[in-house]
Amino acid sequence: MKKLLLERRLEFWKYQAAALTFKDAEEVAVYLIDHGQFPLVYQLLTSLYVLYGRPFKQRKSVCISQELVPSEYAEEHDVLMGLRDKLFAHMDTNGLVDHGISHLTKMLLRVEDGKVEYGMAGLLPIGFQYERIKELCAELYQACHERAEAIFVDAMDNGCPPANLTYEVDLREGESYLIRQAEWKKGSKMYRIPRR
Repeated sequence: MKKLLLERRLEFWKYQAAALTFKDAEEVAVYLIDHGQFPLVYQLLTSLYVLYGRPFKQRKSVCISQELVPSEYAEEHDVLMGLRDKLFAHMDTNGLVDHGISHLTKMLLRVEDGKVEYGMAGLLPIGFQYERIKELCAELYQACHERAEAIFVDAMDNGCPPANLTYEVDLREGESYLIRQAEWKKGSKMYRIPRR
């Protein structure tokens, strides 16, 4: 292995974190395609939009460029980001004017038998395709994973870390190896190592 500056290790972290996040968003889109309407659709839509937007909305050192979005998916990207910002990660009363939506969120109430029940209605663009979102997430996963993999291969310098250990990206200041053996504090938990 060879040592890398923190900037290069952050670049690996940025692309690999984005790749994993796009893979999660793709899996949510697949679930929505396969299961249609069901009681938790809003919660899954929130997950989809927040996951999709996360790599683009990070602090500058780990934020990926929107230039990675293939041009044929530019409209889907714009709608995903707009709805993420106005309906799912945040809530605004105004809509996406560029897409002909004046209001996204409406507060509703129903009075019945002397009781008031409240709810919210969100307006999504007609014809918005989960299949296209799934494809976009798959393409972004691949683009980010390839960038991260190139950094990893370069950092390993034709070697391979010892097997059967868990590693973490070393984000300490200065020059260091890309990975080090993971340190676990009591009570911490790894929630997943993705399957290949």
